[in-house]
Amino acid sequence: MAFTIVLGLAALFQFAAVVLALRLNTIYHRRFAWLFISGAGILMVLWIGVSLVETIRHPPEAIASELTLWLQTCATLLTSILFFAGIATIEPLFQENAAARQLLASENAQLNREVQHSREELQLAHRVQANLLPSTAPQIAGLDIAFLSRPAEWTSGDYFDFVQIDPRCLLVTVADVCGHGLAPALLMTTARSYFRGIARTQEHVRPILTTWNSEISEDVETGDFITAIVVRLDLEQQRIEYLGAGQNGLLIQPDATVVEMERSGPPLGIINDFVFPEAKSLPLERGQILVFCTDGIQETIGRDGSQFGTVRIGELVSSSRQLSATQLVEMLDREVSRFAASPRPQDDLTAVIIKIGDPD
Repeated sequence: MAFTIVLGLAALFQFAAVVLALRLNTIYHRRFAWLFISGAGILMVLWIGVSLVETIRHPPEAIASELTLWLQTCATLLTSILFFAGIATIEPLFQENAAARQLLASENAQLNREVQHSREELQLAHRVQANLLPSTAPQIAGLDIAFLSRPAEWTSGDYFDFVQIDPRCLLVTVADVCGHGLAPALLMTTARSYFRGIARTQEHVRPILTTWNSEISEDVETGDFITAIVVRLDLEQQRIEYLGAGQNGLLIQPDATVVEMERSGPPLGIINDFVFPEAKSLPLERGQILVFCTDGIQETIGRDGSQFGTVRIGELVSSSRQLSATQLVEMLDREVSRFAASPRPQDDLTAVIIKIGDPD
């Protein structure tokens, strides 16, 4: 009788363990894990059931003295109890796991909302900045103007602008705030405000650049700076007047000669009381091409580790000078993309190309 009771208890604990396993599977949906556990439990129940049937068929007196059989039966009972206890005590782990998953899901949802919010803010910043840059080139008789502007991120630290002083005179600037991203974009916005205000009160390059440097120095943190070139195209006097603050340009002559328009002072924001020298002056002639690029184009790294470089820019434009300004900009864009080792720009890309033609 005792032998039968031991086997019955083993079967009972085993069955209870199977029921608990099925319940946990229903709650926590670990189907394969609990399928294996439940299957093992059912097999053990069947095995114990067979043993129980055999015990009933044989008189207890025939097995009472079998020590080995008793040890096996007690071990079966102990295994069933431990199996039941393991299933019963594992639920808190699944509860903690479920709570952790819920917390993770909640945090992921919050992170996704914040990312979406940040993305919307960056999109807004991109639109605002795009509205601050020229959307079309000025239409001036005798000048064919085109530009390229592509930020490395949502916003750009590059700046270019055109200010028409009168129908026969145009101010052009191309500037580059060090770095790229949101912080340089904010400084670029400040630089634009200063330049626009100064350019409408000063006609010549030297006072524009000197005043611009003085004003922007108050807003530039230590280590930051802005490279810029300011050019004045006087169609009436047929002169090109320019000064570069840490930035140069290129002049392609009608005979395909490439002349570098060298910088004349440090970048803006480094020396707040720096007085730029007299502007450099060149004759304005039909067939000339002015090229101004930020260092994102010049310093594009190729697959061989070399930079795109100023010389390559001059050679490209010079060899294709019969093209329109728009076609030249598009060609430059294609060549830089083809040359670059990475498909994604590592810096902001800006270029302004101006062809000098005959006035209508």
